[in-house]
Formats: sequence, structure tokens, C-alpha cells
Amino acid sequence: MLDPIYKPKELEDEIRVLWEKNCIRKKVEMDPSKIETVGYVEGPPTLNGEPHIGHLRGRVYKDLWFRFTTLNGKRVIFRGGWDTQGLPVELQAAKELGIIGGKQELLKFGMEKIVEKAKEMIKYYHKFWISADHLMGMMMDHEKDYWTYKDEYIEREWQILRVAWEDGLLGESFRVVGYCPSCQTALSHSEVSSEYEMLEDPSLYYKVRLKNYPNRFIVLWTTMPFTVVTDIMVAVHPNSTYSIVEVGGEEWIIASNRVNDFMKEVGIEDYRVKGEILGQ
Repeated sequence: MLDPIYKPKELEDEIRVLWEKNCIRKKVEMDPSKIETVGYVEGPPTLNGEPHIGHLRGRVYKDLWFRFTTLNGKRVIFRGGWDTQGLPVELQAAKELGIIGGKQELLKFGMEKIVEKAKEMIKYYHKFWISADHLMGMMMDHEKDYWTYKDEYIEREWQILRVAWEDGLLGESFRVVGYCPSCQTALSHSEVSSEYEMLEDPSLYYKVRLKNYPNRFIVLWTTMPFTVVTDIMVAVHPNSTYSIVEVGGEEWIIASNRVNDFMKEVGIEDYRVKGEILGQ
């Protein structure tokens, strides 16, 4: 009999235990009815920190693709991978060691010590990524993950490069690239072009009625109206000053330094400021 009260966390735990106990991932991968095999190469996340919501969104997309492809009757080799080398890892290791400065400071400290710190660091953050994948119910096979710092991975890279060179697929030319004077290394296009860019984004204002004040509202602004249905409270700064503005028979509470600009923006000319109050 179903519990009349929906408890999502308990349900998640039950399903997770069920999958693990019955080895669902392996059964899906080894399903004999799936004849066509599809390969998957993980665009590896960098192990220089814990996963954030942007990372998790990408993981969900990957897992949805896996499930969709599997439901279409194909066997997917869905193995993970970890980016454990390069500037992001090196800079984070230096940061955690308290090294301030450029490449010369790193050399003074000792590259062997930094490498050891980097290895220790990626293993530490790896646990958080595995835990996140586990909690999200990802079907990724982590038993055969690749790590970019391991010798077998690097050797395989050189083998592929050699074949590409012998087949005439590699060329040599000159181009202007970004350069970091601190790290003393070239920068990839993604590192140079990832600066912030100001964009115009649609937004809206809406009112929330105050409890016990049927005619008084707080005016709010958001760029994410799709979250409004889940909002359960409104916060104000205790030390900020807010104006009580009379508009069309209602009282609107608006940040005092925004009243004139707000009214101009929404096209309201007939209003009256009745007083001011502190957020507290």
C-alpha cells in the first residue's frame, strides 16, 4: 500500500538501494537483446573542486542521453573520465599550498611537492564527484574511469598522435595565442574567451501581499519568474530604508533609492511617498 504522504527523499533512497542490490546498471549494459553498441567518450570534469549546480546539470544531460539511447535498443559504453592535469589543477594546488606568485615561485617551492599535492587534491575532490553521481542515480560506469595523469592514458595519447602524424593528419603552422605572464604558458581559446559579458535579460516585477496588511505589498524583481511558484518567503535587509508608496489605492513597499527609477521604468506617474521604514 502506498504511503498517502509523498516522501521524495525516502523514495530516492529506496530506489537507489534497489538498483545497487540488483546491479541494474550492469544488467542494462549487458542486456543480450541490444545488438548495436554505441561508444561514449566522457568530456571529463576537472578535479580542482567540488561539483556545483552547473556541473550537475551537465551530468543530468549526459545521463538522459544514455537512458534515451538505451531505450532505443542500443548498448551504450557509458564510462567516466577525469581531467587531472593542466592549469586549473596546478593553480588550485598552488592555492591550497599558499603559494602566491607566478611560475618562479612554483619552481622555488618545488615541482615534485606541487605534483604530490595535486595528486592528493584530485583524489580528495574525486570523492565528492562520485558521491554526487551516486545521489543523482547516474548510470555511468565508474569502475573503468580514465584519469588523464596516469601513464597508460598519456602513453595512449602519444600513440594516437604518432598515428595521426604518420597518416598526415597533423600540420605545423604559426598563430597568435593568448599568453599568461604569471604562469608563463600559452592559454587556450576557451580560457581567453571566458570573460564576463554583459547581456540584456528579460525580467519582471511582481507584488507580494504582507500578512495582516491586506492593502500593503512588497514589490519584488526577478530574472527567473519560473521559480516564483516555489518561493515561500521574502527577505529584506534590516539596515536598508524602504519607502511606503501609495499607488492606485494600494501601498507598495519599495527600496527608497529605487522609487523614482522604478516608477519611471514601469510607466507610473501618479504615486505618493507616504513615509519610510527600516527593513528591521
